[in-house]
Amino acid sequence: MGLDLYVGPLTRYHLNDWLTITQQIGAQDGFTVRVIRAQEDEEPETDPDVVQAAVRDWQQWLGEALGGPVDWSENASQPYWTDKPDWDGFGAVLLLAAYDEHPDLQPSPWDKPDSPREFADAPAYQAASAQPERYLTLLSGVEWWLPLPADPLVIEASRPTGQPTRMGSVDRLAAELRLLAERTGLLAGYDPAELRRGLFTDDPTVEDLARFGLAVMLDLAETAIEHRQPLLLDY
Repeated sequence: MGLDLYVGPLTRYHLNDWLTITQQIGAQDGFTVRVIRAQEDEEPETDPDVVQAAVRDWQQWLGEALGGPVDWSENASQPYWTDKPDWDGFGAVLLLAAYDEHPDLQPSPWDKPDSPREFADAPAYQAASAQPERYLTLLSGVEWWLPLPADPLVIEASRPTGQPTRMGSVDRLAAELRLLAERTGLLAGYDPAELRRGLFTDDPTVEDLARFGLAVMLDLAETAIEHRQPLLLDY
């Protein structure tokens, strides 16, 4: 099961009116790619007006819970943006953040490296996620980052469809990603646009994967801020 990032209106997301990068490539080549997600509604609502109204009701509920306005623009016809760091790129970013918080738990060059796809098993991640300091949303299991006027740190809330999800501020995510890039020097001397094209080595290191994942995530986080739209993990 792969991992994609989605930036755009929740109305369009819940209508499933968007294509992942893999689906877009498939459509260009003349074939259909079916995405199987971990949590899918058996009978999803298909009426845009109904979904939009439900999302706006959810925004109002969340705003009341947070004590402030939650009112980014929601419309099924608004544009969206997406990319695919996959679990390798995403997990490697989390590992680098964990190593920055607990450098004593980073494997040495002579040790077996941690697997980005199994980042949750890494000692550094386990220690850092128990009490994150610099990278609160990256290391706290956040899956939805929202364009909120005030930073709620990390909250646990139901999605419009009811699933409990950890959420944070997209502005905080971007700040954490910029801090990680600055402290590790991962992007120094590289063209982020070139990095986002993918890896060109058969045996990438954790740092190679993190560089790719960081370029993808930071680009979409900045896009989400520019357009005041949510950024979601999709898997």
